[in-house]
Amino acid sequence: MKTKEYIGKIKASRWVRTIALGITAFIVFSYMYTRGISPVWAAVAIVCFRGFFRFLYRIACFLVAAAILFCILSFLVS
Repeated sequence: MKTKEYIGKIKASRWVRTIALGITAFIVFSYMYTRGISPVWAAVAIVCFRGFFRFLYRIACFLVAAAILFCILSFLVS
């Protein structure tokens, strides 16, 4: 079996995606719970303030891109 076919088979499997999403959600909510944030309130915030989280994600992406660009430019200058 070729790798491309195997990857396509994994992509098509709903069970793999569901299990991966469940494991990821468990890890994220466990981490937030150890930091004092209730998983229920975190889920409510994500559902109710979807636009706000998209805005935060865009800001985070912009800051990471700016940091990478700054590192590249500082390497070229020095």
